Amino acid sequence: MDEQLSFEEALNRLEKAVHSLQGGGLTLEEAIALFEEGMGLARICNERLNAAELKITQLQADFEPEPEHKDE
Repeated sequence: MDEQLSFEEALNRLEKAVHSLQGGGLTLEEAIALFEEGMGLARICNERLNAAELKITQLQADFEPEPEHKDE
């Protein structure tokens, strides 16, 4: 599995794999290999989404205003 795939590339390949599996006409071995590939692509998509979520969370934290300290 190509770990350098972008999210969009991995998702596109995953969608094609799903359509092929849903279409039928595959041997058991082909279906298993395609399912295995799909699971790897799903993992890549999940990793890319998690990384994007972490980056957004970090950016939001960086741009939050500093709380004002009041002398009481």
